[in-house]
Amino acid sequence: MGWPAYVGMSQHAMPQPPTLAPTGLIDLDETFLPVGRMRQIARVIDLEGDTIGGQMTLGRDHWVWPEHFPGDPVFPGTLLIEAAGQLLALWAWAQGSRGRPRLIRTGAEFHNPVGREVTHLDLQAQVRRKRHLYFGSIQVSSGDLKVATLDAVLAVLPPLSAA
Repeated sequence: MGWPAYVGMSQHAMPQPPTLAPTGLIDLDETFLPVGRMRQIARVIDLEGDTIGGQMTLGRDHWVWPEHFPGDPVFPGTLLIEAAGQLLALWAWAQGSRGRPRLIRTGAEFHNPVGREVTHLDLQAQVRRKRHLYFGSIQVSSGDLKVATLDAVLAVLPPLSAA
């Protein structure tokens, strides 16, 4: 039994079958997410109704620390916005949408900076769909620390036609 049978169930109530993707509730390598350094979401940990939860893996060895304010490392807000867009794209994917996801509008409020000591960030989104548009309200946290609140709109454009 693959993951689609579990859509609508909380991760905590869901049995953990051997076919569950190692990256969480959705096999990220099968989706339309970016690859390499641009992939911000490491795993989907909750997928139920109009909500989706994901995690970003950070830690002291993350590639961003030596590059973003090297003497005073702080995780870039732009990558938090990218992660929010990726989480919306994963919700759209789980609902059967296929094509080319495009983040078309965002708004963010940053509450606390993220430094090297943070090992992961949790993202929780409420999503609603209107045709090919996905509207999300995303909370980013690290434990009890509120990191950011984001609003985003994602469009999923039709796939490119095969040449």
